[in-house]
Amino acid sequence: MSAADSPLKIIHVVRRFAFEEWGGTETVVWNTARHLSEYGIESAIYATKACSAIGDEVRDGIEIRRFKYYYPYWPLDFAARRALDKKGGNPISHSMEAALRSSRCDLIHIHSGGRVAQTAILAARKLGIPAVISFHGGRMDIPEAEMQEMLRPIRYTLRYGGLLDRLTGRRFDIAAAADAMICVGANEEQLLKERYPGRRVLFLPNGIDPERFDRKIDWSFRKHYHIPPERLLLCCIARIDYQKNQLALLQAAALLRDRGEDAGIVLIGPVSAEWYAQKMRETIRELNLEDRVLWLPGVRADDELLPAAMQAADFFVLPSCHEPFGIAVLEAWSAGVPVIAAKVGGLKYLVREGENGRFCDPADPSTIVSAVDAYRRNNDMRQIAARARIEARDQYSWKKISGRLADFYREVIDGHR
Repeated sequence: MSAADSPLKIIHVVRRFAFEEWGGTETVVWNTARHLSEYGIESAIYATKACSAIGDEVRDGIEIRRFKYYYPYWPLDFAARRALDKKGGNPISHSMEAALRSSRCDLIHIHSGGRVAQTAILAARKLGIPAVISFHGGRMDIPEAEMQEMLRPIRYTLRYGGLLDRLTGRRFDIAAAADAMICVGANEEQLLKERYPGRRVLFLPNGIDPERFDRKIDWSFRKHYHIPPERLLLCCIARIDYQKNQLALLQAAALLRDRGEDAGIVLIGPVSAEWYAQKMRETIRELNLEDRVLWLPGVRADDELLPAAMQAADFFVLPSCHEPFGIAVLEAWSAGVPVIAAKVGGLKYLVREGENGRFCDPADPSTIVSAVDAYRRNNDMRQIAARARIEARDQYSWKKISGRLADFYREVIDGHR
């Protein structure tokens, strides 16, 4: 479809949208919203005020609205609320509901689960328009241990939200109620089709702006942070979170050091689980890695430091316990950096052993070391990185991904009519 087609307006509904607390979902929403305009589609973003210090704003011509919210649990202290804001929260927002129900748009695209999704679906029904839901964080294969960890902040609270949900008619399956579903992981596409036969399901991977990470940065990351040029540098750009499993990377660095290698780690990403960040600090001290770990938690998603760090690394490592997709892998590919990724979730389909990366076992840090050795032994780092860079550019640009999404919107709207 092209911009010559009838213009459409889409409202993207997401639980939180803060440029200071970036994650994969925010990356997808922002970049697709920006590029959809090339296909005659106007976007607005509706979110709660979670993790954001500002209210409504307009950026790059895109309206962003943020609404008051609360969590239906008692008692709930500031630390617990903050933990829910960062990950796993299931808020209620009456002002968002009112705004959606009075909006003028052609389709509501939901990028959240729980009550936010249910509110958006009910608003779409009232407006007589379709609702599409994306599962960015996985739906079918989240490990039970991770699910229990997300529920930790409300473990000893009175949960009165269930009663409110029943009274307001919000107890329903959001996947079954949506007009169509989008999954970012190839592993979930078949699972969703099996669970919801006959429903429209689109596998739409995440994307990248190839030029951003491919373009050479005009300053030296290593020199700026006093990292020796001969040091083997492993980089992980991801939220500091038990899901991302950065502890395995710390342990791998200790294994490399213990066998006599000068190895270091760069960690970049916002903290989404403070207890896990504290455990990492303790581990760094216990393993005597203070002089080998550079930890930069407060870097914005648009900071030039991100591609600079990626290009300075010898390897990019993503040892996640659970990963629906892994946008940072695309960024590493685009930067020409060899990738080592956990063989889990969507990563099993994104990465191909020996072709565009190598796998590790998230439960065994020694396999990260083994993957480094395999790259060296086969002397194929440059060839694999070059193939991966071409793949990132040709298959995963945000422009291409947004074009497929624009076509899908029109199919859903036509089918709904």
